[in-house]
Amino acid sequence: MSARELVLSFERDRWRARGHGVDVAHRELRDLEALIEARLASEAPVDVLLKFDMAALPRWLHQYQSHYCNYTLRVERGA
Repeated sequence: MSARELVLSFERDRWRARGHGVDVAHRELRDLEALIEARLASEAPVDVLLKFDMAALPRWLHQYQSHYCNYTLRVERGA
C-alpha cells in the first residue's frame, strides 16, 4: 500500500489539502476528504496522512486547537 502526505489549512472559509500534486478545497472537512478520495482513487489502496498546518489556521480557530490532530485517511480501491 502506498502513502501520501497532505497539509491541511483553512483559507477563505474553506479547508484546503495540498501536496504531491493534490490541491483541493471545500467548506466541510468530510466533503474535503471525499474530494481527496476521488482524486486518489486511481492510486488506491493508499493511506493519506493529513497534517494540520497550525501556523496557517486563522487565529479564531486556535481556541479549538486541541480538537485538531493529524490523522490518516485510508483510500480503498473502489472508493
